[in-house]
Amino acid sequence: MNQIFTKFTATARLFVLILALITLATMVRASAGPLQEKYDSVKNQYDIARYQWYDMYAQGVMVKAGDAGKMIERAKTLMEQNQPSQAATLLDKAEGLLKVYDKSVLPEYNATNNLGNYDLSRLRKSTIEDYKARSMYDILKGDIGIGFAGRGSDGKYYEIMPLINYHGTGGIIPPVAFEIICSDEYGKPHMVLIDKQPEIILQTDQSIVYYAEDNGNYMLYSVSKIGEHTVVWIEGKGRDLYGEDVAFNVAMQSDYTYWYNQNRSGYAIYPSPGTSFAGFEELGPAEGTITMNGKTANFVSAFGESENLFNGPQAGSDINKIIYRTMMTIYGNEWWFPFKTDQLYGFMCIIGNSRDFAIFYKGENLVPTEVKITPLAANKSFLIDAKTSKGDLHLRVDCTTFETFYFEYGGTVTGTFNGIKLTNGYGMLEHTPIGGLSGCPTIDAMGAGKLDPHKVMDNLLSNFPPPVLGEEKIGQK
Repeated sequence: MNQIFTKFTATARLFVLILALITLATMVRASAGPLQEKYDSVKNQYDIARYQWYDMYAQGVMVKAGDAGKMIERAKTLMEQNQPSQAATLLDKAEGLLKVYDKSVLPEYNATNNLGNYDLSRLRKSTIEDYKARSMYDILKGDIGIGFAGRGSDGKYYEIMPLINYHGTGGIIPPVAFEIICSDEYGKPHMVLIDKQPEIILQTDQSIVYYAEDNGNYMLYSVSKIGEHTVVWIEGKGRDLYGEDVAFNVAMQSDYTYWYNQNRSGYAIYPSPGTSFAGFEELGPAEGTITMNGKTANFVSAFGESENLFNGPQAGSDINKIIYRTMMTIYGNEWWFPFKTDQLYGFMCIIGNSRDFAIFYKGENLVPTEVKITPLAANKSFLIDAKTSKGDLHLRVDCTTFETFYFEYGGTVTGTFNGIKLTNGYGMLEHTPIGGLSGCPTIDAMGAGKLDPHKVMDNLLSNFPPPVLGEEKIGQK
């Protein structure tokens, strides 16, 4: 009997011990839950600073982010060492530092601000002569290109960027480049370089066709005016810099023409001379196919934007000293964002302290009086809130694709305009950070054999995002 009682007592004690351990583990998990949520929130705020994922000229620079990052790393270590109280204290301090914004480190200059200040009398439909032109408002052409974003028949999201480069030289220059980006390879661009001088193989009163081919890589780029619409058709095929075979065949038709600075001269973007924009972007529906790894995705309801951009040096400027993308890597805050939904088109162009935005709704151009960008997940999503005379625009942008060469994102757009739900929305974001790669001179150097494309791409993927901004003055040193 005593032996039975002893065994029963030992079993009961073991049961009590196990129950106590379970209770303790539950309590630890319960306390770790809010702490982990706190960590995730503060870490995201830090990543917003790292990726410069906020409108810094409106808010100021998060100058204490570097110190906050060190505290967050230490807090993570303390959490792993089961020291939640000390970790929570550090996260609180880091959160406070991430609320410090400083405008004094930014340059003060007279940037163009078209919000609520507009003159739409110069807006017009584009012509084929605009696409053929080498200069506009004494600014030499930068490129023509198409942006393509959408969801394929395979359920994945894709983005394409084919370019014919001028880069302020007064003529077409090699290389021809196109990139294909897929949502399951976020950050990795499949770039194909065609190291041949592109040729204009056809030119009529209503069309212009470019072609380039080298070692089996080729691209055919056609722009035509059909009635009041611009129709762009492009196909390309080749082996990318990773040795993978890719191909695409896409077409878009313009429904809306957005003119930079409302088709006026004197568009002031950054403090340095020579960084003006001129020209337009045309937005509309797109369709086509993309082939990667031997598999083809079809698109029947994608988004296309046709770029005809003049952004070379102003007359009398030195192209070797003034390159607009280099200026972007010095002054930053680029939020170049064309978008479409079934109900409307729009283009937000915030660069540095400049503000340019237009919405095309029911045949009418609307210029917002106020615009606010609110970051959500760093390098992934954000909100746009804009006020217009016909109602408020509320957008959520979720980036599904991203490439690190031109810092381009493709994504979905949801939201409302004047209370009306927006459907079938897509957009493309270009967000060049301070300290990032200057894409135009880099691709020119790659085409001229001065840079190894493979090393360039490897360095891009391993060095993004650039160093965290601090209290140093923004601008040319």
